[in-house]
Amino acid sequence: MDIFILSLALSADAFGAALAIGMRRMGLWDKLQLSAAVGSMHILLPAASMTAGSFLHGRFGDILVSAGGLVLVITGLQMMLSFFRKEEQDKPSGIGIVLFAFGVSMDSFSTGLSLGVLGMDKSIAVMSFGIFSGVMTMIGLLLSSRINAAAGKAGEAVGGLFLLIIGLKWIIA
Repeated sequence: MDIFILSLALSADAFGAALAIGMRRMGLWDKLQLSAAVGSMHILLPAASMTAGSFLHGRFGDILVSAGGLVLVITGLQMMLSFFRKEEQDKPSGIGIVLFAFGVSMDSFSTGLSLGVLGMDKSIAVMSFGIFSGVMTMIGLLLSSRINAAAGKAGEAVGGLFLLIIGLKWIIA
């Protein structure tokens, strides 16, 4: 039961970030790709960190969380600046999808380090992380498309502000 509660907690930032990034016009296929990328990254990063255990945590854990925070800060700033631009922003694609997925998955990397030290069952943990985060990302994207119709570009700027705050929190913490 603890793994599922942890999975839900880890997917909360993916949900919030998806609410923000989903303000851009995205089709269902794009939403599926982004959700799958986030879910996959929530599997790959903790699987790698659980395997590495406490060695990496002592040396690189905080740096990697800060790197994920920096990615969110940059994404948030771009979204906030788009409020002042006249052109329509493109949906995330290519490396943008990978960077977004990486940014919102850094907390699962740190959590995986801790779970690796505790000897948690790796397969159940990482599959749960991936499924929860992928589903929560999709829910956030679907909700944001409904919000977008009402909020427009101002909503995208507010979403960018949320990403900026989350990213700064990760960098400072």
